Amino acid sequence: MNPFKKVSSKNVDAKVVQKPQIVEIQPAVQNTSTQELTRGQRLADKFAAQVGSWGFLIGQSTVLAGWVGINLMPGVPHWDESPFMMLNLVFSFASAYTAPIVLMSQNRQSDTDRKNSEIDHQVNLRAGQNIELLHEKLDDLHTQQLNELTQIVKEQQRVLHELKVSLVNESKEVKEIKEFKVSVLPGIYVQNGAQLPKQVIVNKAFNFDQPIGDNNKVIDKLIRR
Repeated sequence: MNPFKKVSSKNVDAKVVQKPQIVEIQPAVQNTSTQELTRGQRLADKFAAQVGSWGFLIGQSTVLAGWVGINLMPGVPHWDESPFMMLNLVFSFASAYTAPIVLMSQNRQSDTDRKNSEIDHQVNLRAGQNIELLHEKLDDLHTQQLNELTQIVKEQQRVLHELKVSLVNESKEVKEIKEFKVSVLPGIYVQNGAQLPKQVIVNKAFNFDQPIGDNNKVIDKLIRR
């Protein structure tokens, strides 16, 4: 299945990534992360915070030293003789209840961290998708601009070619006009891509009093030369 869907955005086709699971899961995760804690969870968090502090360690050390010192002090009634069986029993009970409470707090904190990591992952995934879409839009815009510039360059080249062709045609026409000249006044000479003869009559003009036939004969003689 293709996760991309084509949508038209003005002149650019943007690919929108369809992730319905992310859209559905994200609100649920946010709601569970912001829900209120129960009384037992709050008590477990407070107890775990106290157990893992220097105050609890110092207090426990003080109780242990006092217990042992009083039971070893002479002249004082001893309720727990060496090897301090009652002290071992107290510490065993304390450890039996402290460990589960601390583990409950750690498990809840682990769940919270896992949910937070899921939210961060989804946010990063959505940000990555947006960045990918942005890159695709920029690539499409860049391609479109290159195509427009290419069309402009081709149009300019076409116009320049037309101007060049027109100039070449005009130069050919001018050259043909220069190569082909006909002049009949005051004399007559003909040039058609060839050199003029050395002896050309240029001072003899037409006499309009003469008959037309005589003038035609003169023209024929000049052309034959």
